[in-house]
Amino acid sequence: MSPTVVQAATTDPSATTSDPSDTGTTVTFGAMQLPYVLITDSHGKTTKVPWYPDVKSQIIPRDTILGDDNGLTFANDLKASEPNHPDTPGTAGKMAQLADSGSTLKPGDKFADYLISRRVYSAAKTSADITSIYETIAYSYAWLFESLAKAQLHQTNFTAIHADYIQNVLSKLKPEKDMIGSENWQLFENTMSDESKFNDMASALLNDTAEFHLDSLTVDQLARLDPTASKTAEAKLLQTPMTDLVTKQTDGTMLADGLLSSSSLPSAYVLKSVASSTATSHPVTVHYVDEQGNTLKPDKTLTGSLGEDYKTEPLSIDGYQLVKTTGDGSGKFTSSDQSVTYTYRKAAANIVVKDSVVYATKKIGLYASPKFSKQALLTTYAKKSRMNRPMFKVIGTATSKNGVKHYKVKDLNGKGTTGYITTKSSYVTPLYYAKKQKRVTVINANGLNSYTKSNLTGKAAHYKQGQVLKIKQIIHHNLTTRFVLNNGKYISANKKTGHRG
Repeated sequence: MSPTVVQAATTDPSATTSDPSDTGTTVTFGAMQLPYVLITDSHGKTTKVPWYPDVKSQIIPRDTILGDDNGLTFANDLKASEPNHPDTPGTAGKMAQLADSGSTLKPGDKFADYLISRRVYSAAKTSADITSIYETIAYSYAWLFESLAKAQLHQTNFTAIHADYIQNVLSKLKPEKDMIGSENWQLFENTMSDESKFNDMASALLNDTAEFHLDSLTVDQLARLDPTASKTAEAKLLQTPMTDLVTKQTDGTMLADGLLSSSSLPSAYVLKSVASSTATSHPVTVHYVDEQGNTLKPDKTLTGSLGEDYKTEPLSIDGYQLVKTTGDGSGKFTSSDQSVTYTYRKAAANIVVKDSVVYATKKIGLYASPKFSKQALLTTYAKKSRMNRPMFKVIGTATSKNGVKHYKVKDLNGKGTTGYITTKSSYVTPLYYAKKQKRVTVINANGLNSYTKSNLTGKAAHYKQGQVLKIKQIIHHNLTTRFVLNNGKYISANKKTGHRG
């Protein structure tokens, strides 16, 4: 694992360990750390990786969490900071509950005892119960994402994965079926039921690794997850004394570790070890520059053993498009230094035709005139998840005095306000795909219909959220586009109904 990939965004405050039993059985927290997951890389380095890395301070005061509305404002603020994270309401609710009620602790309590007391798994009555549950799900989820990633990288196939599931995973899951809950059980059973379902679920799960707190890992790193080592790490974590997770801050109040607000999913993952780089193995350096050679993103340095495979990937850089790759993007580590350079060109303004629809991918402002100023600002639109992004109908364009083009738009989010927004492609993009995609995954919670006609009449079939559809071609229909499926039926190319891949 490249050390630049998994970085902890937490800042641990100066703290001294305190025995909660000295202050009684109930501990009230003055502050709480946001949840995190422990990732141990291929070289044995363990890093705290926060669930919500975009939140500047990972330590939240109790008063901020509870506020005047028992956590509602905090939940909304957390959602605004991480709009694409799937479980911010649940996390905020757990933190508010813990901030409000505190926790009753006994001398000698371990993390496992705490999880039992919080009824994370209601069937667990003893430390042995909770340990068995977490060992099982830690092994199983590490195995699942390892298998999904290897399949995507063409390192294995469904037949081999299914055989491994029957022999090594199902034998662990089945005895714990009643303990781990139906949601965990059904995820594995549905995914492994047949090859078609496996392929559908693979695409959906690998596009939503944040739900399992694995979004800091690349597909290559997911393919190196070690189920057995992850199980061992999870079991060890459960034996952490609560005196290590409840500490006294310098102001005398108690701080709750981020693990105390974690979920029913594993909190520790381990990647398989790789042999240390030998003296004859040289690194691969990856550069991200513009056409003038200016650095756009920090270099990445990949290291590994002589002969070991490496793979680099271009980054998505706002306002720029990739135009050239110099060097081998993938290959093997050799006895010579290697470099890969990704060269980008500044993206042209994203000018679309009149009467078409765009949506905002970042926070933007709506202005009364093409001269963007504080005085001309009518309103702002916060960054939202794809399904809730603000939409605008383009009714024209205008150019400011300094030559910058802007869209003249009508708000389609209920207000109907007319004004001007940016044309920058890093902030707004057409609502409909303009180019053919190889496949799309249905993301709308209500699913997606296919039709016999391009005007989307004559319903042919219904596809559920998570299904992956193969695309034959794209066609234009008035100011929108349609995807033609391999079976000749039509679906909307609206980005709110499906995403590529």
